Amino acid sequence: MMAGKKTKKFRGSRTHGKGIKGGRGAGQRGGRGNAGLGKHKYIKVVKDDPDHFGPKGFTRPQALTREENVINIYEVEDRMDSLIEDGFAEKVGSFYEVDLKKAGYHKLLSGGKARLQMKIKISNTSERAISKVQESGGEIITVEENE
Repeated sequence: MMAGKKTKKFRGSRTHGKGIKGGRGAGQRGGRGNAGLGKHKYIKVVKDDPDHFGPKGFTRPQALTREENVINIYEVEDRMDSLIEDGFAEKVGSFYEVDLKKAGYHKLLSGGKARLQMKIKISNTSERAISKVQESGGEIITVEENE
């Protein structure tokens, strides 16, 4: 059983022995949490967390943090109908000519099998993707990023 409060002993005493603000919120301990780190708890900051104040690193400019839009070989083949509809691909003889750069992609990856014969224009590609497309009788044309 927990001990009860000793208020009985302090009848007639204004503060019950707790000082002026003791027992009222975060009174005598100097605030809750990180309160006071810039003033009365400053030595604690200097000892335990010297990097608490001041700048932390930097933010890269958004122009440099572009995410590459990648696509796999199997996705190109699965989306061939919609690529043709949108004007990013066309069938020429037995070949499909696909302009992935114009479609907004930056890199071709080697996921899946190349079943169709494709001539693909793209700015960047993996070595395995090149070999897979060439094995199926197609080719990859690398175009410059700013063309």
